[in-house]
Amino acid sequence: MALCVIHCLPLTVQSSLPNWTADLQLRFQYEEDRTVMTERRHAGPLQVQKPLYPEGRSVCHTVILHPPGGMAEGDAIKIDVTQGPDSKTVLTSPAATKWYKSRGKFSSQEIRIRLAERAQLDWLPPENILFEHARANFRFRLELGEGASAIGWETFVFGRRAMGETWDTGALRMNSQLIDTNGLLWAEKANITGRSTLRTAAQGLAGFPIAGMLWAAGSNCSETLAETLSSSFPFTDTMRAGVTCLNQGVLVVRAVAQKIEPLRELMIRCWGFLRPAIHGRDANPLRLWNV
Repeated sequence: MALCVIHCLPLTVQSSLPNWTADLQLRFQYEEDRTVMTERRHAGPLQVQKPLYPEGRSVCHTVILHPPGGMAEGDAIKIDVTQGPDSKTVLTSPAATKWYKSRGKFSSQEIRIRLAERAQLDWLPPENILFEHARANFRFRLELGEGASAIGWETFVFGRRAMGETWDTGALRMNSQLIDTNGLLWAEKANITGRSTLRTAAQGLAGFPIAGMLWAAGSNCSETLAETLSSSFPFTDTMRAGVTCLNQGVLVVRAVAQKIEPLRELMIRCWGFLRPAIHGRDANPLRLWNV
């Protein structure tokens, strides 16, 4: 996930640098009507800012920082979050993650989040930008306790559009899982390469260079909620979107677009619609989105 851009070295220099690994462990508890960060451990270039409370004491907003500003060949990030009963968090980052050129090794990001009973999570990272020849490995695992709810998203930009890149060479591996006390709710794996037919197939990315996925889990996820949400979805030459409701109380929104700005706006709009229904809480835009 990412984060602050401080200085971008030429790709040839980045490839010769030692691999960086970073670990971040966070724990939140709900104490006296307030969600507090009770544990913060980090190793390597991965930290968090001071917890913020723009919604009041009950919801803790935390901004995850990765000062290098991107992922070079072989870099690895691990984030482990545990939330206690009734805790409520919003986790995000201040800027897009850049995945730089690789000569063969994969860079990796592994996220594991555990929600105890009635805990609530909003996982709202900025987009991932895959440079030409980037090789990225994503693993995401969310475990929900009884009565817990969560909304989150991931967005990918294939190639630096402003530089004329089309991401003809590279690889993206994804492995996402949502699990509750009864077992697996939803799982998805993908292996997308620069010249994969999945990028052009109608059942895949349909030739669009940008893709996003939003998921929501909670007892209020329903077919009715999905149908209401989808009624305003676009289906044009520049952006398409759809939503699926799974029987286990999970909604999945998928969208593809020609430009990142409208897709980002769509994801925010979906979150704004779903949050009151799933968390029972108003959806106020994050301050970072106005920067």
